[in-house]
Amino acid sequence: MSAVAAVASTAPPTSAGRTALRRIARSPRALVGLGVLTVVLVMAVFAPWLAPHDPRNGDLLVTRKPPAWSAGGVATYPLGTDSLGRDILSRIIYGARVSIVVGVVAVLIAGAVGVTLGLLSGYFGGIVDDVIMRIAEIQMAFPFILLALLIMAVLGQGLFNLILVLGVSGWVPYGRVVRGQVMQLREKEFVEAARAIGSSTGRILWRHVLPNTLAPIIVIATFMVAGTIVSEAALTYLGLGVEASTPTWGTMLAEGREYVQVAWWLAMFPGLAIMLTVLGVNIVGDWLRDVFDPRLRV
Repeated sequence: MSAVAAVASTAPPTSAGRTALRRIARSPRALVGLGVLTVVLVMAVFAPWLAPHDPRNGDLLVTRKPPAWSAGGVATYPLGTDSLGRDILSRIIYGARVSIVVGVVAVLIAGAVGVTLGLLSGYFGGIVDDVIMRIAEIQMAFPFILLALLIMAVLGQGLFNLILVLGVSGWVPYGRVVRGQVMQLREKEFVEAARAIGSSTGRILWRHVLPNTLAPIIVIATFMVAGTIVSEAALTYLGLGVEASTPTWGTMLAEGREYVQVAWWLAMFPGLAIMLTVLGVNIVGDWLRDVFDPRLRV
């Protein structure tokens, strides 16, 4: 027994990174999702070097040119041009920047607000819980589009305002899930022990309760990124997003709807970009759910 213990103690521990890599290698879905997200991130980061043309400058001599493989297409514009002669491929590449920034930053804001309120609601209970949950129910009952219309009408268009709208309106799922987790954790022995040794409430929540709620938070955040990307495209499509001069997938869809019958590529390619990005995020989120929930592992 002592020899076995000695061997076990000298064996190198398996790192969490290696375990995660093995799980990814065993999941073709995760590889596909991560591959799609990698492509989108590369486009967003290296857009100035990848885009063959300036996404804002057009050439009126080549308006509504079809993709290069179609009759009348031009090789220098692989995915065609729009009604102002701007390169579709370059605008899609630059549009990835807006989608990634909005998706990630808005989710971080929503997560910070929702997790904080969920921790307070679940730990203290009573009147604190009642007030926070009533606010959550009111927001859930209020249509998102009307809320976005109200805020954007007051603040005006812009990337920062769009992120603020999506971030403020997306905290409820985090708050409700974290609240349920904390209501179970606050009665556990390690929390009682922390109280007994005189730990402050902030330390208990930050050091002992929050780490035990990270798994569902990560899964929710992953799925919320996909939803936020779609919401950004929808609001921009309705004219409530960023400025019209900024190349985004939602703006391209809005501009292409008028030419669907004569220039299908104007709306087709940005729509495919949104679909593939959201699909990749959802696949990764589904894989993360399987990883963090042992009951769902096959």
